Amino acid sequence: MASLNCSTVVCVICLEKPKYRCPACRVPYCSVTCFRKHKEQCNPETHPIERKIRSAVPAKTLKPVENKVMRKRTEFLCRI
Repeated sequence: MASLNCSTVVCVICLEKPKYRCPACRVPYCSVTCFRKHKEQCNPETHPIERKIRSAVPAKTLKPVENKVMRKRTEFLCRI
């Protein structure tokens, strides 16, 4: 996952420096523990426009390797 560069952004759970963003609502978090706590109250509709844009991009625009990597990442996040 991409790291965050902005120093004013904090984890939504513990207020530490975040390293990741929730794939559903894009809020920042710093660890798996914080992500699990956040997931209990996650609201994917927080950023509905971003979700619509991502879903509107056809999968064919990705190279086959990128598409495979994205599928594996999605499967991993669904297991959390």
